[in-house]
Amino acid sequence: MHKKDLIKGLRSKLLKIAGSVNGHNDHRWWKGQKAFATYLIEYLEVLVIPSDEKYDFFRIEEYLPKILADAFEHLRVGTDELATKHRALYEEETGHLVPNIIDLGMSHMLDQSGAVQTTLGFLMKDVIGESWIEAEIDAYCNAQSHVLQHTFDKFVRSVYRKGMYEAIDKCKSRGMAGKFGRTELRSYVMAGRVMFTFARKRKGKTVYYGPDNKPFHTLPYREDSVSFVAEDSDPLALGAGIQSVQANFKTSLAMIEDVVKYWPGNPRERKTAFKASESVSLG
Repeated sequence: MHKKDLIKGLRSKLLKIAGSVNGHNDHRWWKGQKAFATYLIEYLEVLVIPSDEKYDFFRIEEYLPKILADAFEHLRVGTDELATKHRALYEEETGHLVPNIIDLGMSHMLDQSGAVQTTLGFLMKDVIGESWIEAEIDAYCNAQSHVLQHTFDKFVRSVYRKGMYEAIDKCKSRGMAGKFGRTELRSYVMAGRVMFTFARKRKGKTVYYGPDNKPFHTLPYREDSVSFVAEDSDPLALGAGIQSVQANFKTSLAMIEDVVKYWPGNPRERKTAFKASESVSLG
């Protein structure tokens, strides 16, 4: 597939979306796809790809994750007419700002993951007719999330499975907390789940937002944090995953590594390092 074929496929997708919107068919589409596809056509039309124009054997598919990430970032921060016009249309269609799809912690996580999965992944799968493109887009755009998950899995192996699970399981309080280096680790058990929050304090205020993008909790200091959720009955935490990210990528990794580094090897020392805390809550 060359650039012109991709543009043709995007136009065909837009016709199907238009028919669905007008009630002419039941073609499935996701919020953001219409606005982004319209923008992407214009973006590609002015994008110069020398190899595409020079060589018949060139195929654009393998470069799509990079091209799409570049296009999305231009849509988010570009100052030219193409970006500003379509940015407004995208935000009107989705009901939120154009997210940063590459840098973790810079945008609301649901907006970020939704854009990668539906606006890019599902859209490109329909346009080029290949399912593998979804995984490639996910691997490229969510690279930081994957590394963060791997780092948390290291915490699970080095800390949770080496004394922390037993401490949480035996604790009569829902919440526990401990300071490890510069990082505070908080755990909270509720409804069959245990949440882990790695946090560091600094000057300023922290506002936490819910799924509706409305603030529900404010702290009198700035707090960088990253949270994960696991089943409280699983000592291996095999299904644990990222819950929220309120810090940049580098800080998120460093906070988890703090706990791994300073978790005591001595069971007696663990009891004083990580204790029950009534001040810990979901807020």
